[in-house]
Amino acid sequence: MKKHSFIAGTIILSISAIICKILSAVYKIPLANILTPQGMGIYYIVFPIYSLLLALVSSSFTVVVSRNVSSAIAKFDNFLAYNIFKSSMSLQLYLSCGCCIILCAFSKVIARLQGFTNVFFCYLVIAPAIIFVGINSVLKGFFQGLKNMLPSAITQVIDQLFKLGIGFTLATILSRKGAVFGALGAFLGVTIGELITCLFFIFYFFIFKKHNHEFFIFNQRKLNISRLKKKIFKQTIPLTISSIIMPMLLVIDSFLIINILKTMGFNNVFASGLLGLNSGIVSSLIFLPTAVAVSLSMVIIPYISYSATIKDYLSIQFKTGVIFKIVLLVCLPSFFIFTFFSPAIIKLFYNGMFEGVYDFNLTCSLLTISSINILYLSFLQVSTSLLQAISKAYIPVVSLSFALIFKVVFEVFLVSNPYLNITGAVISNSVCYLVSSFINIFYFKKQIRFNFSFKKCFIFPLLLSLGLVIIIFLTYKLLSLFISFLPCAIISTCVGLILYIIFIFVFRIFTKDDYKTIFNYKEQKVN
Repeated sequence: MKKHSFIAGTIILSISAIICKILSAVYKIPLANILTPQGMGIYYIVFPIYSLLLALVSSSFTVVVSRNVSSAIAKFDNFLAYNIFKSSMSLQLYLSCGCCIILCAFSKVIARLQGFTNVFFCYLVIAPAIIFVGINSVLKGFFQGLKNMLPSAITQVIDQLFKLGIGFTLATILSRKGAVFGALGAFLGVTIGELITCLFFIFYFFIFKKHNHEFFIFNQRKLNISRLKKKIFKQTIPLTISSIIMPMLLVIDSFLIINILKTMGFNNVFASGLLGLNSGIVSSLIFLPTAVAVSLSMVIIPYISYSATIKDYLSIQFKTGVIFKIVLLVCLPSFFIFTFFSPAIIKLFYNGMFEGVYDFNLTCSLLTISSINILYLSFLQVSTSLLQAISKAYIPVVSLSFALIFKVVFEVFLVSNPYLNITGAVISNSVCYLVSSFINIFYFKKQIRFNFSFKKCFIFPLLLSLGLVIIIFLTYKLLSLFISFLPCAIISTCVGLILYIIFIFVFRIFTKDDYKTIFNYKEQKVN
């Protein structure tokens, strides 16, 4: 049976995540130009509800299946691992089909409450995707529990490719009839993409079953399936609550921000346009550099769960130290680049879509303020997965719930301020992410004393990141005397990143123990 090491799994999913982020940007950038800020605002009125239901049916099952399958494999119990998969799939089908039906039934009510009655068509189109994503989540968790990250990586890319091709085409055609129809086309592309991804995952599973007979040869014994389902369902509860809180933030924005702006005298077009600038443009850019953190969050659960099952706490400590070091090395330079070069980034990706200077300047300002969320979000994602892996899933629930209260209070007061309006939403999000990530990391540090060299994990990356910004700036200024903006921006960024990577090795940010932990991690062989 093919399994990937810790570093191999991280690389596979990181490359896949980066490709997906690039494809997502390639999709959303022209999509934003086609739909206009108003259309993107409508898109992000519907999308949070969809994301919330996805989190309800998918995130918890991927983690629970991955963690339990990994633990069963650590005990040489293939029979239990396979029954965990089957029981989870059964539960998932009931849950995802139920959510699909509920969304269709209440689509008009939801649309009316959001202030855009005609968007209920979008809910009807996107609802079937919930079932496909639910099935994918169980299959993804099964393979990740076996430490095979390849199917997850492939399906991520396939999903984005079809969303890009089909969604963009349909949005382009239907947008001629108006912004709502353009968003409808984009959502139809999402549903078709998830269907194709689901079919590929099912096909991959049967190919895996055909070529791995040894895994499915086990000693048959009595197993209380009803009790197993109850155990799985019980484990999903804190994970589900934790996973739906983040999408809940977007749902709150879709209800709260629009209605607050409308009470301040803004019309629907302008209010949805402001929401589109923040959610459709700024947030999409902020999520780009968090791809590595997302990949680490997916990879670490089965590895940490495996180590926890066999009580190898030293392995957990070393892995955790390496994980946070990688996150800082990626996120710190990204934070500085987005902070100092926000106008250039907006111009590079969204040049020509703004109707006036006000929209451009506002978007640059929002991106600069939001750049700190690259750090907060990355730490939040990784710390949540670490706590879930050591069976402390209730901690992220508490931290995110506590942070959600902060967000709502800050948002109500800040967005109502006419001088801040949409900027208040950005600030409230930053406070939310900071509070929740701090609580998670603080608690995990108490549970597992991981190695964390302040000098090599923070000081060196900080200095290297500032050096990266200076190199990019000086290179850009020099090249701008000879070439145009686009090649100048790309070349200067590449030069800075290459030198940054070289200096990581020159200053020996990773120790010998780090390399041993990553590359020489040995496991017991699966039966």
